[in-house]
Amino acid sequence: MEPAGRSRRGGRAGFLLGLAAWLALAPSLGALDAPRPGDDATYRPTVMIRKGNAVGSGTIIASVEDETLILTASHVVDEPGPLHVDLYRFNLGLERTRTASGFPRRLAARVAARDVDSDLAILRVRGQLAFPYVARLARGDEPPPPGTAVTTIGFDKGEQIIGFSTRIKSVERIDMDKGGGDRPFLITEHPPEHGRSGGGLFRLDGTLVGVCVGRAELFKGRKIGLFTSLANVKALIRSDDEIVESLARSNARPRSPAR
Repeated sequence: MEPAGRSRRGGRAGFLLGLAAWLALAPSLGALDAPRPGDDATYRPTVMIRKGNAVGSGTIIASVEDETLILTASHVVDEPGPLHVDLYRFNLGLERTRTASGFPRRLAARVAARDVDSDLAILRVRGQLAFPYVARLARGDEPPPPGTAVTTIGFDKGEQIIGFSTRIKSVERIDMDKGGGDRPFLITEHPPEHGRSGGGLFRLDGTLVGVCVGRAELFKGRKIGLFTSLANVKALIRSDDEIVESLARSNARPRSPAR
């Protein structure tokens, strides 16, 4: 593992966040946990992002013929080298097939929009049919209140797709020292693992409310999770008319039936 960022100061409470914004640099993928029935909105839209030798997580938020949009953390795409999205059988609902031939499918991607101050990026994949499973953004821009139960999904250590439950601890405004001022971030009770950066944070109803960007140390020896907020996600979407249109067309598609 290798840190992809440095400690930054910010937040309304004035505390020092030792931000560990990292990527796992694992070159190969281990055995995947099979998604369970009912995880169409969370596990199945989760993909692996590769930039050169670095690995992160991402979430499909829109997919129509010839265009798929994937939400991830901005620092995931900082590394030099080609940008790819890896698709697995579970992304297409094929994990019960007997053969793994042809998977993972590695698709070329490019950055469609980016905001380093909120540590967010939207990737675009062209030349594919519409993917069946797409995450849905929660309504409105307001963050979940403290105490809300949430689930975070991502590729821990660049090896396994894993979800775990936690709760929202607080919402803090944090300045990432990129020149654009502070942004709202969600603090969770439990810290994520390395490699989860870019993975989605979901309410229990399966709607997306944040994106993993790292973990922080509020007090010595006490780490918590750090997620960029839904308000930041929607602000980045609204910054590009083509992304807004693609998201609207994707949302108009019938949802994939539950398995």
